[in-house]
Amino acid sequence: MDWLGINRAQTDYFAKIITLYGPDGRKIMFRGERNVIPNCIIPVMTTRMMLKKGCEAYLAYVIETKKEEI
Repeated sequence: MDWLGINRAQTDYFAKIITLYGPDGRKIMFRGERNVIPNCIIPVMTTRMMLKKGCEAYLAYVIETKKEEI
């Protein structure tokens, strides 16, 4: 935290951007990627736990072939 304070770090959590200012006033920006994972996908850890408890699992790979035009 001290290092972030010394470099006057600004964090924008929503935009996933960290801005740092160097001693000479230069501005450095780090941008993260906004990966949105559909909530219909079960996380790996949850899947492993369910399989260990004896739940059945089926792997499906689905491709949408028709796209609706707007």
